[in-house]
Amino acid sequence: MRLELLELAASRVEQADVYESEVDLTEVVFRQGKFFAQETKLTHGLGLRVIKNGKVGFAASTNPERLEEQVRAAIDAAAFGQTARFDLPRPAEPSAVPTFDNRTLLVNIQKMREWGGDLIEALNSRMPELKVDLHFSRCYREIGVANTRGVDLSFERVELELSIAGLLVQDGIFWVYDYVNLSGGQSFPLDQVAERVVNLARLGKQKATLKSGDYPVVVMPFALPQLLLPLLIAVNGKNRQKGTSPLINRENQPVLSAEITLADNRLRPFGTASAPFDGEGLPAVRNVLFERGVFKGFIYDLATAAACGTDSTGSAVRSYSSLPAPGLSNIEIEPGTAELESVIKDIPAGILVYGFLGGGMSNLLAGEVALNVSCGYKIEKGNITGRLKDVSVAGNVYELFQRVEAVGATQRDLGDYYLPFIKFSSLRVACKE
Repeated sequence: MRLELLELAASRVEQADVYESEVDLTEVVFRQGKFFAQETKLTHGLGLRVIKNGKVGFAASTNPERLEEQVRAAIDAAAFGQTARFDLPRPAEPSAVPTFDNRTLLVNIQKMREWGGDLIEALNSRMPELKVDLHFSRCYREIGVANTRGVDLSFERVELELSIAGLLVQDGIFWVYDYVNLSGGQSFPLDQVAERVVNLARLGKQKATLKSGDYPVVVMPFALPQLLLPLLIAVNGKNRQKGTSPLINRENQPVLSAEITLADNRLRPFGTASAPFDGEGLPAVRNVLFERGVFKGFIYDLATAAACGTDSTGSAVRSYSSLPAPGLSNIEIEPGTAELESVIKDIPAGILVYGFLGGGMSNLLAGEVALNVSCGYKIEKGNITGRLKDVSVAGNVYELFQRVEAVGATQRDLGDYYLPFIKFSSLRVACKE
C-alpha cells in the first residue's frame, strides 16, 4: 500500500516518503486476583510526508481507499509547512537485529489467561493477603518505510510483556511492582516472578521510619527511568535546536560520574523498541550518549540534524499519524561490578528504592526532580528493616549522577530499558515525621 501511495505523490512533489504501520494488539487483564478483561485491536495507517516547493507537508490516513485525497492534503499542507533543509536518504542496508520470534506470536489469549491463573495461584499459595493485578500485552507490528529516492524497507516485531502490581493492606497500603519481557520466546518464569513479588511484599509487612536528611540511596532498575528522564530529554537534538538543553557546548566533557555509560540501542535483541532502521529508513545503530560520564552527543533525525548543521544519528521515531522527530529506543546503562547484597551490607543507614511515583518533576530541562517513593525500604546496619512511607527524594540529576558509588553487575530487562541498580553515595531524602 505504501508504494501505491508513494507513486501517486512522486510526480507532483520534489521528494516524498511514506511510513506504514500495522499493529495487532492483544491484552489480557486480571484485577484483584481475578480475570477481568481481554481485548484485541487492529490498526493500520499510512503517513505521507512530501517536500513541495522546498517546504514540508504531511497527511495521515487509515483509509486505503482515499489515497488521492491524502496526497492532495499533504501537498496543500506543504504551503504552510517548515522549510526542508534536508534530503531524504538513499537506500542503505538495514542493520541486523532479532525482533521476531514465532513462539511469541503463538502465545494467544488462552495461554495468557492460563499463565495469569497459574501465577495468581502461586502467589496466593505463598502470600494469600497479597492482591494482584496482571496485565499481559502481546503486540505484533509490521512497519514499512519507502521514499522517492529508492528506499523500501519493512520489518516485523512481536512484543510480549507482563506487568504486575501487588497490593498489601497491612497498617496502611503498600504496592509492589514487577515486569517481565517475554518477547524473545522464552518460557514463562512463573516461580521466579512469584518469588520476586512475594519477597518484596514480605519486606514491606514491617513499617519503618526515617528522619529527613542526606542518606546513601540504592535505586533499583525498575525505579531508575524516572531519575534518567531529565538526561534523556536533554540529549534530544530538538532541544539543542531550540537552545534549551543544558548539554549544549558540553560534548566530550565529563558531565556524570565515570561509573555511568549510557546508550540508546535499537539493536538490542528482542527489545520492545528494537528495529533494523529508524523512522526515516536509515540503518539503526547503538548511540552512546554518555561514556564513562562524558557526554558524547545529541540524537537527531534528518530535520533537526540539518537545522543543527550535522548528520542524522539514525534516531527518527514516528507513527503513521506524525512527522518524524528525534527519539530514543532501548536505553542501556552498562553494568558495573557491585552485588546488591554486599552493597546493602555496607550501608549503616539508608534507603532502597524499587519504585517512584510518576510526576513531581519541577524543571526537567534543568535536571530538577522531586520524586515520591512508592516502593522503598529502610536499610539499617546492613539490613532491610521495613517499608517506608511518605518519603521523597529531591535534587538535580546532574549533581546526583556525580555521586554514583556503585553500579550493579547485572542489567534488568525492562522491555525498552536495560538497567542495573545504582548506589548513590548521598541523596537528599525528605520524610513526613
